[in-house]
Amino acid sequence: MASGSEIDDVCEVFRNFNILNSKDKPPNKMTSKAWGKMVQDCLGKDTTIRQRMDSSVFPYVQDKTTKTLDLTDKAKVDKVLDKMAEVYKECKPKEEKDTPVAEVRQKLVKRILDKKNPEVHATKISKTGNVSGLTDTSKYTGAHKERFDESGKGKGIDGREYRFEDKGYVTGYKGDGTKQ
Repeated sequence: MASGSEIDDVCEVFRNFNILNSKDKPPNKMTSKAWGKMVQDCLGKDTTIRQRMDSSVFPYVQDKTTKTLDLTDKAKVDKVLDKMAEVYKECKPKEEKDTPVAEVRQKLVKRILDKKNPEVHATKISKTGNVSGLTDTSKYTGAHKERFDESGKGKGIDGREYRFEDKGYVTGYKGDGTKQ
């Protein structure tokens, strides 16, 4: 069994992942979505390990009614780390062949504690291509030009279809209100 402070630190990392990925759940109830993000960020993008951790470890330790992992239960978190070490050793038989499970567990705990926070990737503006030209409505030509006013604001339905008054008036024939 790991020391109390180590378990507290692991619980804090788990909480950080849970807060980011499960906004509607309490921070001390880790969901499977948060678990998957934690496994991916901390243990790498190896699909075999991710799938085994998602299918073997989390269901083994989750509360069967709420489908969450209670992070206030230190014994349960300790059990999670033990199960993670067993599964990791099974997934990496060549690298971890002669390594005891306790040592594999320490490696995993170190990787989890080194991560501390989930990786958050923001959408960036493209530096290549013609993105600025595509978003500048003053450079539009043809029918597309008619869809925007001078300020670049869209005209809505008026900019998308040809509008005319159906009064029966034929331009250049007689007067407004005549049918022929």
